[in-house]
Amino acid sequence: MSEPKSESPDLGAMPLYTNLDRVERGLAALGIGPGEAVRLEQLFALDQWHYRGTDAVRAAAEALGLGPGSRVLDVGAGIGGPARYLAHAVGCHVTALELQPELHAIGVDLTARAGLAARVTHLCGDALEVALPTAGFDAAGFDAAGFDAIVSWLAILHIADRPRLLARLARALRPGGGCFVEDLCLRAPFAPGDLADLRGVVCGVTVTSLEDYAADFRAAGFVEVAATDLTPDWAPYAADRLAQWRQNHAAYARVHGEAAYAAQERFYSVIAGLYDSGSLGGVRLKARVP
Repeated sequence: MSEPKSESPDLGAMPLYTNLDRVERGLAALGIGPGEAVRLEQLFALDQWHYRGTDAVRAAAEALGLGPGSRVLDVGAGIGGPARYLAHAVGCHVTALELQPELHAIGVDLTARAGLAARVTHLCGDALEVALPTAGFDAAGFDAAGFDAIVSWLAILHIADRPRLLARLARALRPGGGCFVEDLCLRAPFAPGDLADLRGVVCGVTVTSLEDYAADFRAAGFVEVAATDLTPDWAPYAADRLAQWRQNHAAYARVHGEAAYAAQERFYSVIAGLYDSGSLGGVRLKARVP
């Protein structure tokens, strides 16, 4: 079950990805100026843009059995929050792949200021086009061994050709390497207005049933594909997040400005409404290559 796909969205217009000065404003409120060093825990409220924050990243590390020697690819890394946390908590090396130059640049800056540049490599490019490891050394400098693991949080829904992406990711893994994805999925057809919000506000172009998502993994060559419905957790989480956001309106706007508050309120409101409609869901997929 799937909704019709559309062309690749303008992610820069997505409310969550606007008013990016909110990161520096948040640090300034902590007494940290531009370019100054920052402790990783000071970033958690600013750089974890997915459900359940660092708990979700820790769950991925445990599920994939990551350790200090692991080489990890984060697809749709945003400003690098999960990548930095993995590098810090596990000691692994993470390649943070992000399409949007503005987010990529913020990620590079924060990683350096957190003292993690030796363990997090930021790469700006399209996951459907950027060089990934296959054999020998390629243009991006990856070696033939490939990655030990691939992770992604709430990013693949923005990519129009999911089958092609998953096939590329499977080839980028070493034999036995694992993949951990959390993303949005479809539980029932969207009403026309909700579909417009999914496309225009959430920039969701590939939102399918949990079963179709898992089938794409298998078709790409992954095995031991396990799909978990996260909707019972994510739907109330989204409703609570919106309620708390509105309660904290004045305090947030004082630091970040009314425009930043309004943009995220719009995003959070649409997401909560889509869950409430019964059409939107959440899914976790774990798989490996042979």
